[in-house]
Amino acid sequence: MEKLNVGINYGASAVTVIAGLTINEWVALGGLLIGLATLATNLWYKREALKLQKRERHDDTD
Repeated sequence: MEKLNVGINYGASAVTVIAGLTINEWVALGGLLIGLATLATNLWYKREALKLQKRERHDDTD
């Protein structure tokens, strides 16, 4: 029963926060998420490029 009460309380809190956001706050949150996704994508591509460079240098020394 206690787990149910805790779940209901957290759910109600989340709904209250989401319902209380203005359009400007939603746009800011969307911009933040897009920025984080761009950062993650850039880091992944940079890592892959460095792996390719390392592999090419290793192949050149053989």
